[in-house]
Amino acid sequence: RMCREKGLDTLVEAYILLRQRNRVGQTRLKIGGSCVPSDEPVVAEQRRRLQAAGLEHEVEFHPNLDRAAKLEFLKSLSVFSVPARYGEAFGLYLAEAWAAGLPVVQPRTAAFPELVELSGAGVLCDPENPASLAAALEDLLTDDEKARRLGEAARVAARRWFSAEKMAQDTLAIMREVSGRPAH
Repeated sequence: RMCREKGLDTLVEAYILLRQRNRVGQTRLKIGGSCVPSDEPVVAEQRRRLQAAGLEHEVEFHPNLDRAAKLEFLKSLSVFSVPARYGEAFGLYLAEAWAAGLPVVQPRTAAFPELVELSGAGVLCDPENPASLAAALEDLLTDDEKARRLGEAARVAARRWFSAEKMAQDTLAIMREVSGRPAH
């Protein structure tokens, strides 16, 4: 979602800092996610912040994408980040980003450290810290080899841990365990 809980304001501030440092060329910020009526004031506030920084023409908002549009959106990215502020237990969006071969930058909180370690497909930053997020994004945007390596790890992790087949196998195993039937 395009909301504070998912760190939209932290991401926007990190982008402003990243552009002020001027080390990443013509990098653009693309923001995607659901946007319900209660999110619209937050989005409007972020648009005003970007306009005040002179960056409004470098940012794209993509609300409420259907599946096909989401896949195209993910293909258009170089790096993915949702700097969520609350105790995110997983974040399906990480599996989607990894399936698209995207390295991620996530806060060092909740389940993110474990997921990044498991996948080897991202880097961590300090939570609710736009400067730390900007530095981590800059690192990936200026180190093509590192970004490529993490992107490949993302694809592998998505296939190994988060494919539909793997999830179906794991669900079936749990159902058999609960029902007392042996796995065959």
